[in-house]
Order: sequence, then C-alpha cells, then structure tokens
Amino acid sequence: MHHHPASSLAPQHHIHVPQNVAHENSKLECYRRVAVIGHRGSPYAAMENTSRSFVSAARAGAHGVELDAFLLKCGTLVVFHGTGGNNNPGSLKSYCGVDGSILDYTADEATQMLSFDESYEGFVCGPSEMTRPGDDPHHCRVHTLEEVLATLRDHPDVPSDFIVYVELKGPGTAIPVVELVERLDVSRMCRYSSFDHSRIAEVREMDQRAVTGALFSGRVPDDFVDAAIAVRANEIHLRYDVCTYERVREAHRAGLNTMAWFRGPSGMREDCSNYFDVGNEDESMYRTVLRSGVGSMCVNRPDVMVKVLEGMVK
Repeated sequence: MHHHPASSLAPQHHIHVPQNVAHENSKLECYRRVAVIGHRGSPYAAMENTSRSFVSAARAGAHGVELDAFLLKCGTLVVFHGTGGNNNPGSLKSYCGVDGSILDYTADEATQMLSFDESYEGFVCGPSEMTRPGDDPHHCRVHTLEEVLATLRDHPDVPSDFIVYVELKGPGTAIPVVELVERLDVSRMCRYSSFDHSRIAEVREMDQRAVTGALFSGRVPDDFVDAAIAVRANEIHLRYDVCTYERVREAHRAGLNTMAWFRGPSGMREDCSNYFDVGNEDESMYRTVLRSGVGSMCVNRPDVMVKVLEGMVK
C-alpha cells in the first residue's frame, strides 16, 4: 500500500510485502487456510459489538468474530468499544453523546440508559440498522458478554467451529472472562487477546490450553516475538499496515500464528485517504495484506474478505 506523498518532493512510503511470497501452488494452499474474523462482527451490516452484528458475520461466511470486553463496577462483563484509544478505552462521548466512560456504569445502567448516537460517523451500518428495544431481541444497545457468548453458542446460523476472539479491553477483565467462558462451556470457541500483555499471561495461568494473541499497534518493537513468547502467547496480532512479510515470517518461524487486524471504520476511513493504490477495505487492500502470508485477518467487511479468498483459490 502506497501513501499519498505530502508534496511532489516527499518520499512515497509503502508496506514491503513481496510479490513472490511463495510458489503459486503454495500461495493458493496458504490462502485456503486464512481465517476471516469479523472485527466487532460485521459493522457495515449491523451495529458493531451486538449479537446481530456477530451473527451477520457468521452468515457472511466468516470463520469467527472479534469483540471487546469491559468489566463494569457491578462485576458484569459487557461488550463495547468506545473511543479513547488503547490507553483510555471506553469513552462514551462519540459513541453515545455523553461524557464519561462505560466503566462509570453498572450493567443495568449501561444496557438500559445508554443509546448510540446515530450521527456518529463510525457507525457505518446506518440509522436503519440501529434499532430500538422491542424491534428485535438483539437490538442496538450495550450487550453483556454472557448474552453474546450464549447467542453464538446456540444460534443455528453459527457453525460449531466458529471462533470468538475476546479482546480484554478494560482492567480486571482476564479472570472473570475466563470464568464466564468456562461456566458457559464455550472454551472451544473462545480465544483471548490484549494490548496489555499481562492480561493474556493471566489467562494462560488460569487455562493452560487457552489460545492467546499479543496485540501490537503501529509501533512494533524489534523484540515483538520475544515479548509474545514471554507471556506464552500463541499468536501475534499486527495492525494491517505494519503486518509485513518479514514480521509474519519471523513469527511463524517461532511457531506463533499471526493475524492482521484492521482499525475501526472511522480509523480506516482516515487511513484510506493516505493510500493511492487501495480503497477503504476494498478487494485490493485485502489482497495486498494477504501477500504478507498472514494466517488470519480481522476485518470490518467480512463479506468482502470471504469473496476475495474465494476468488483467489478458484
């Protein structure tokens, strides 16, 4: 992916993803194994981080979904993202049009009092998909993690081998998330990730068989593989634009699986203005990232990603 130069004299930066990753037959086999993970579900089809969004991703052919978990002051886990970045997640300002954080609420307050701002540009499903209570049991509101996991466990349109990546977003999430997963008997389905690698270390201490992913953002340290191994992570999750062939190969040589994760829709809208050779999560962008050899891709348009892979292995 090539950036727009700031001026005619500016260098054109790009992600180094070689065309000749492997022999053509090997590449086809590699693409057949790539897992499509719906980022917060399928946010262009339904409101992100809701059961409807997750089921929509399954219906589109995704192999799994990613969701964001917070532990509220009442002890209940909820599925939510918000703004505020990785250092201060859960802000309500853009999402709900009120000050404060999701962490300021109990589950009853969050599910009953908070509503989503239809004018927020990050909600790309559109107002028609932002339904109100009574329209559908999976309407547009803050969901508890328990109801989401139970829905995905029991829904007829969700296959038995479906994957749920639970990002441990807020503090204190690791232990109660694992306890909930065990209580609901969905350990086979769930995997865990976090930018705070101490949280995934906690998960492995509780469940030696748990699959965990160490998340890295734009600045990837030189010792990223060692950092992941230090907390006994099974996977390394790199932001899509720093998911290079060299980093993927280094992770795979260390026996770690890899994922390229895409920013939320508003972040991707910002990014796509910087590239002149790909659009906003269009087929060309997905093909470009696939050439890194990455094992799975966490995308906002799982329906498009599924079609890309189907086209590449025919």
